[in-house]
Amino acid sequence: MFRRNVGGIDRVLRVTLGPILFVAGLFLLTGTSRIGVVVAVVGLLALLTGIARFCVLYIPFGISTARPGKPRMKQTCDCELWMKEMQSQHNTAEPIASSEEDVAKTMTAGH
Repeated sequence: MFRRNVGGIDRVLRVTLGPILFVAGLFLLTGTSRIGVVVAVVGLLALLTGIARFCVLYIPFGISTARPGKPRMKQTCDCELWMKEMQSQHNTAEPIASSEEDVAKTMTAGH
């Protein structure tokens, strides 16, 4: 679905502080100010983003606290194409000289 961008300490803080802020916001609803609604919504959003491991606000800033993992393969391997690429790379590569040949060349070059 979405690439995870919340992880580690960030996730633990969201899952821990989210419910605390939500409950605190509910207690503040008794007053006439709207601060209770704001605190409850922030707490709920923090909890949900911690559970989902995805925060939409991180996208524009390119932030990610999640550990980079292996990308999931979404297609099957095209073995024929892979073999052609490997053969073309093998044909273009120069053979590596052995260390004995290097020593012999340096010894004969000095005389």
